[in-house]
Amino acid sequence: MINLTLPAWVKEILEKPLRLSDNSPAFITELKEKLKRFNTDKPIVSVVIPAWNEEEGILHTLISLANTSTQLPVELLVVDNNSTDGTAALLRELGIKTLLETKQGVGHARTAGLHHAKGKYILTGDSDTLYPPGWITSMINGMLSEEKAYCVHGSYSFLPGVNTPRWQYGLYEMLSSYIIKKKERTQPFLNVLGYNSGFVRQKGIEVDGYNIAIQRIFRGTPGGDPGGHAAEDGTMALRLQEAGGKIIAVNAYDARVWTSDRRIEIDGGLKKALMIRIKKHLFKK
Repeated sequence: MINLTLPAWVKEILEKPLRLSDNSPAFITELKEKLKRFNTDKPIVSVVIPAWNEEEGILHTLISLANTSTQLPVELLVVDNNSTDGTAALLRELGIKTLLETKQGVGHARTAGLHHAKGKYILTGDSDTLYPPGWITSMINGMLSEEKAYCVHGSYSFLPGVNTPRWQYGLYEMLSSYIIKKKERTQPFLNVLGYNSGFVRQKGIEVDGYNIAIQRIFRGTPGGDPGGHAAEDGTMALRLQEAGGKIIAVNAYDARVWTSDRRIEIDGGLKKALMIRIKKHLFKK
């Protein structure tokens, strides 16, 4: 279901200041306590998030993950891709397991996380996205739903921005759902997005899925493999599919994440982004 307004849990998170120091000491103490659950040495699931200069973005993501309702042992690993702001200090303050990757690029950061994670399953996220309490459980249930389900992906909604209210994004997502369904039948790997997907860790290592010729950097520089299939997230899914695995779309409500609209702004705004997708996917020769 696509909401034209923000769910209550999203509103509650967005009301929190983005800077850690602007929150109350009591709230910070409570958040640290909740995040301790992710410091397990024997996780089944590893949530891996790359970050670059997210001092004023990643806190909301961490709050959402701290509110998870899963009973699974989960590791949270943030890969700092050469941040020059206060990202690293924020992560240290909250006790988040952090890995520094000095090779610049989202694919390099995700590769580092893949090889350092300990879980059987990897769930990939981004540092500008909010995750529902049932996200981890829903995604893992999708992974367990079919034999050879090597990869899963959920859906997404955009957070309202300066230029676009939520109801307009809701209508855009309704129209986009037809394109998504079309791709699901023929090219499901194109629906696999790094801020809401997952895969079997060992399979991901075997196919070397994030190793692509052109690495994206953060916030919008495009990239893809030589075949033009997708960026590092879609390429991982494609290689898992070529290895005999299935890509499963998880349609549960808790598999819908709420992400920043900066991806739309990079495309030039809502109208331009919609036209790009219509021309690319509906009228492709």
